[in-house]
Amino acid sequence: MPTSLHPIFDARLGEAEIAVFDLETTGLNSSKNRVIQVAIVQVANGRIIDGGWNQFVHPGEDHLPLTETVKRITKIDEKDLKGQPSMAEVVVEFDKRVGEKFVAGHNIASFDLRFMRKAEDRHRVELQTDYYIDTIKLMRKLHPDIDSHNLATSAKHYGLDVDEEKLHNALVDTKLTAELMLKQIEELAAKNVRTFGQMLTFLQS
Repeated sequence: MPTSLHPIFDARLGEAEIAVFDLETTGLNSSKNRVIQVAIVQVANGRIIDGGWNQFVHPGEDHLPLTETVKRITKIDEKDLKGQPSMAEVVVEFDKRVGEKFVAGHNIASFDLRFMRKAEDRHRVELQTDYYIDTIKLMRKLHPDIDSHNLATSAKHYGLDVDEEKLHNALVDTKLTAELMLKQIEELAAKNVRTFGQMLTFLQS
C-alpha cells in the first residue's frame, strides 16, 4: 500500500500512540451477539503508559442470560453486568480513549473490529478502526512455524509471563497483547520495518 496516501503510513511504530484493546462478548457472531466487557491499554513511545481502562457492558436483557460456555470462558456472569452501562454509552467512551490513535489487538481484524464496527452502525458513533495492528497477523508472518498463534503461545514465544487461568478477561488479555506487540515492534525494527506502512508491506510480502 503506498505510504503517500495518508501521513499515518509514515508513523514510526516505536514512537506511535496506540490504543490496544480487547472485548469479551456473548458469542462469536457480531451481528447476533453483544459486547459484555471492553478494555484498553495505552501505549506510546514503545512502552505501556497506563494501567488500563476496563468496563463491563450490559448487553440488553434480550441477550441474557449468558450461556454456560461464555460464563466458563470469560468468568463473567449476570451479576457482573447488572447496572453496567449499555454499549451506546461505552462506545462513546471508547471513542474518547482511542481518538485518532492506532488501535491494536490479537485477532482484532477477524473478531473485535467486527463488533466495534457493528456498534458504530447501531449507535451512530464514528470510531477510528481503519488503522490497526493485529498481533496475530504479525505472529503468523514473523513466526509461521510455531504450533499455535493464539495469545498465550505467542506471548510465551517471547518469554512473557502468562497466567492462562486469568486469560479471557479483557483487561488481562489487553495488557498481555500490549506486551506482545512491543516485542513484535522490536523484532520488526531489527528487520528494518519501522513504520506503519512498512509493516503493511511486510505483511503482504
